[in-house]
Amino acid sequence: MNDHETTVLSSRLHTLADDITPPLDVVGQVRAARSRHQRQRRGRLALVAVATATAAVAVATVAAADLLTATPPRAEVAVPRHTSATAHPTPTTEVAPPPTTPSGPSAPPTTEAGPTSGTAGWELRSFQGVSFAVPSGARAADTVDLRPVTSWYEGPSLTWNGPALGGGEYSHVKVSITETFEGGLTPADGGEWFTVPGAESAYGGIDYWTGTEGLGPTVESYTFWLQVLAGDRQIHVSGTFPAGEAGEQMARDLLASIVIT
Repeated sequence: MNDHETTVLSSRLHTLADDITPPLDVVGQVRAARSRHQRQRRGRLALVAVATATAAVAVATVAAADLLTATPPRAEVAVPRHTSATAHPTPTTEVAPPPTTPSGPSAPPTTEAGPTSGTAGWELRSFQGVSFAVPSGARAADTVDLRPVTSWYEGPSLTWNGPALGGGEYSHVKVSITETFEGGLTPADGGEWFTVPGAESAYGGIDYWTGTEGLGPTVESYTFWLQVLAGDRQIHVSGTFPAGEAGEQMARDLLASIVIT
């Protein structure tokens, strides 16, 4: 076989192969392969998304189960404690506030005087419409001065002369009658209001006093005074009693015994 025959035979074989082999669409195959690759990729992404969602649901379920089954910590609650013994409240005593003291005789009466130990064994006195009691045991007879009323500080008086206190001092009680001071009581400070039967108003006080006469011993006592308004006259009561609680109580009892008629 020469070269020409060989060439002809080769050409026929190639033609036959072309006839047998279907035509190849390279562009179509590339498109098909790309489309197949995209479908596979979308499928993988979908699987990943489903798996992720499933895992999240599983985690949430486990967490919820843990919260539901977990035991909360024990809370400390304050509760009242009960004892077997019965508690008895302590009784309380209400204390009344101390009375206020008026600044002067122009204020209305607020304090009612009254004896706390009584005047049993005392002697009664009466002088120009004023009745009162004095302790027994006077060292001398009463002194009576019947001078007329001439002013708001001078007029008739009666004096009870009591026992000596020492140092030249004597216990005494003096009651005198004078004019009113401009229609009322003589101005005074440091006292309190009293209630005297038959009087319009009364103002006075009880004071502790200590002093000496010359170079003599110290003398202690309680002095008292009271100004009483009764119509157009003013009644002055003053005096001195021994120091100590007994003397102070004597002064209060004497002031409480006064009655105006």
